[in-house]
Amino acid sequence: MGEIKTEVWFLAFCVEVYKAKKTMNGQDAYNYLLRTGATDFIIECCEALHTLGEEYIIDSIDEFISNNYQHTIKIEK
Repeated sequence: MGEIKTEVWFLAFCVEVYKAKKTMNGQDAYNYLLRTGATDFIIECCEALHTLGEEYIIDSIDEFISNNYQHTIKIEK
């Protein structure tokens, strides 16, 4: 149960960081990450991602989306 809780907290952290960097509201950021499969990526890579800085986390999420989701509206900020 502790591992799931850690993953959920980290996912929430990533949504907050992503929304701030991309100047989105929290619901829009979460929906975007969910729609593109990035929430699964964040949870699956939680152990590796949580050791990185915020900029690198955002870059990793954007790279995942770019490589895996072709119908994404590009967000530049």
